[in-house]
Amino acid sequence: MASQKLSPEMEQCLENCMACHRMCTETAAHVLHGGHVHSEAKHLVALLDCAQICLTHADFMVRRSPHHAHLAGECAEIARACAALCEEHEDPDGEMAACAKACRACAESCSKMQPA
Repeated sequence: MASQKLSPEMEQCLENCMACHRMCTETAAHVLHGGHVHSEAKHLVALLDCAQICLTHADFMVRRSPHHAHLAGECAEIARACAALCEEHEDPDGEMAACAKACRACAESCSKMQPA
C-alpha cells in the first residue's frame, strides 16, 4: 500500500507542532530548574498542556487520522493561551519570547487545519 503524502500545509503544521512541543517542554524545564519568578503552577500547567497537545496533534496528522482536523482547533486554542502566559512574564533571557513565538506559529498553522 502506497503511503499518502501530507499536504504542504499539514507538513508545515506538523513541523510547527513539533517545534512548539520541544520549546514548551524546554521552557517548562527552564522554569522548574531556574527558580524564576514565573514558576507558578498555572504557567507550568499551560506549558505542559501545550507540549502534550502539540505532540498528540502531530501524531494524529502523521497517521492521517480523520480526527486531526477537530483536534487542530484544540491545539490552536491551547497554544494561543500558552503564548499569552509566556508574554505576560518577565523575560531576562529571552526564553519566554522564544516560547511564545513557537506557540503562535503553531496556533496559526493549526487554525488552518480546521474544517471551514
